[in-house]
This record gives sequence, C-alpha cells and structure tokens, in this order.
Amino acid sequence: MEAIFNEELNQIFENAAVALILVDCDARIKLINKAGEELFGQGNVDVKGKLAGESFKCVHAFINEYVVCGNNEECVHCPLRNTLQDTYNTGKTHYKVQGNLEIKDKDSTYELFLLISSSLFNISSTKYVLLTIEDITKERTLQEELKQREKQLQELIAKRDKFFSIVGYDLKHSFTTIEGFAKLLLEDSSSFTSQERESFLRLIAQSSENTNRLLENLFLWSRLQIGNMDFVLEKVNIVDLINDALFQMRSKAEKKNITLEVSLSECQFLSLDKFMINTVLRNIIANAIKFTPKSGRISINLEEKESSIEVSVKDNGVGIDEENISRLFKTTEKFSTQGTEQEEGAGLGLILSKEFIDLHKGEIKVESQKGRGTTFTFTLPI
Repeated sequence: MEAIFNEELNQIFENAAVALILVDCDARIKLINKAGEELFGQGNVDVKGKLAGESFKCVHAFINEYVVCGNNEECVHCPLRNTLQDTYNTGKTHYKVQGNLEIKDKDSTYELFLLISSSLFNISSTKYVLLTIEDITKERTLQEELKQREKQLQELIAKRDKFFSIVGYDLKHSFTTIEGFAKLLLEDSSSFTSQERESFLRLIAQSSENTNRLLENLFLWSRLQIGNMDFVLEKVNIVDLINDALFQMRSKAEKKNITLEVSLSECQFLSLDKFMINTVLRNIIANAIKFTPKSGRISINLEEKESSIEVSVKDNGVGIDEENISRLFKTTEKFSTQGTEQEEGAGLGLILSKEFIDLHKGEIKVESQKGRGTTFTFTLPI
C-alpha cells in the first residue's frame, strides 16, 4: 500500500502534524502516519487491517474480548464511523467534526475528544477515506474547567452581592436606631421621663453593641474569604476554652437572669485554632442568650465520642421553624429575628462559626422546635 505514494507525498503524509489514517470501505485501517501512531499508541504494523474503533480500544468495540466494532448497538452513535461512512457513501468531505470516544485503558475508562475531518480518495480505482484526526481532549478538558470556574465565580459574585446587601441592611438599621434615639434625646430630652430616657439609652447601647459584634464578625469573615486569616493549630484544653467563653458571656446571661448549666467531661486536649473555636463558642452561646427569655435556662455540655468530642449548647427559648433551620448557615439567606428582648443581629456569627468548624474538619448542626428551644451541636476530631 505504501507504494501508491510517490516519495514527496509520502514525506508529507508521514510528517504531517496531525494524525492521518487511510481506511477502506470496511473502515479497516490501511495506513497511518507517525502522528497516527502516537495517537493510537501503536505502530503502523499493529493497527493495519484493524477497525478504527478496535485500534482506539473503544469500549463498544469489544464484548468479552470479541471484536464487535460497528455491530454494537452503541456504534450507531460513533462520530468516527458515521463520518467516514458518510464520506465513503456520498463523497462528501467533512471538516473538523467534533466527537468523543469512550476508551478502555487496562482497568479504567476515559473519554477521548476528537476533531475528525474526512475526504474521499480514489487510488487505483479503489475508494478510500482519508481521516484527519486531532486529539483535543486536553483542550476540551481545560475549556470545561474554565467554564466551571467561570460559573463558580459568577455564583460567588452573586453570593457576595447578596450577602453584602443583607449585611448593609442590618448596619443601616442599627445606625438608624442609634441616630434616631440620640436625636430624640438631644432635641427634646426634657419632654421625656427619666425612665423613657433610660430606655432610649439602653436601646442606643444595645444597637451599638450589636453593630460592633456585626462588624467584628464581618471583619473575620472577610479575612477568611480572602485567605488572610492564620489557621494556627495548637494543643488546647477544650474544657478551659469553654470555661473562658462562658466567663466572657456570663454578664449577658445575668442581665436576663438566665441560668447557665454546665456539664463538662475531664480535660480533653485537642489540636485546634484557639481563637477560632473561642469565637464559635461565644457566637453560639450569645445566640442562645438572645433567644432565651428572662429566667430561662441554657445547658452547655461536652461529651467525648469514639473519635471526636461533641459540644452542645441547648436553650429553652423561642425555637426555630423547621423550614428556617436550613437557612441559618447560608450567606445568601436573610434570616435574623429579634431576640426576646428585641436584640438585633445579622446571623453572620453562625455563618462564621460553620466556616471555622469546617476548617477543623468538624460538623455543626441544629435541632429545634418552635416554642420549645434550640440545640446547637458541633464536633471536633480528636
């Protein structure tokens, strides 16, 4: 077969940058060039006389080691076979038809993406199809990755915009409250009773505190998103960490006469970021205090499991509707209600807490019943 080419054409054929494959009417390979050998991973002598799908090791070309290339019901969808058969039957030239083959390689399979061109040749009164095949698997994979990353980027931008609109609303509401009551006191203080003035000042102080906490959490969350927060693991006694968080939050509980019941196991040293876990504990306990009525009760428990420790904070407060539980940790959801004493909050503390727990390969979950209280539980691996 090689003799049909003169020397110049043979050099062009052999050294073409793309795979050139000459097939007959039965789709059997008669000749391939060097690029074709690289594409098949086999030499000219190895593939000569074989079917194209057989040489590619298409998964549909074999059944129990028997060659069924072209006779398998899946072969009707084969872009390679359809292209060369149409060219052979009609004489139509095809240019860069995109198609993919599922290839079996030892014990695994993968997809091979191809650009297939075909043209009809008459050689010594016999018709052949010359296939030009380009392997674009890497390019196609890269394109898909870029599309996926672009999609993810668009989703992140949308989430960011939604998130900041939610935070912006809460900040505006807090500052409006502070400004409104401050102006009332400045402009017409004498018309209010001492009790009313005290109430206004309490609301101003409360809004200022909520705003400060929101800004603190926002600052931490933004640092986390841009990778500007150190994640420093060290051996820490989790019992001491819980007691520290309770000490920081105890005055808030006392203002509402809330009882803090603590049940902790023996000292348990874990490898964790002390600052992050302290932030998680403070946010969850603060949330429990916010939604627990005066003279209520909050239980903090530490329990050791088989390969983790479990910390739970249970309150007997207002509870959460079942449909709202899934919204607690989403940046794109606006779910924040007033506490039992009209305490405000953006819910950012819980979002931040989940991200901190995720960094520690732990898990955080919520169980709640409307009117019967809520339990936040998080685990940390031992």
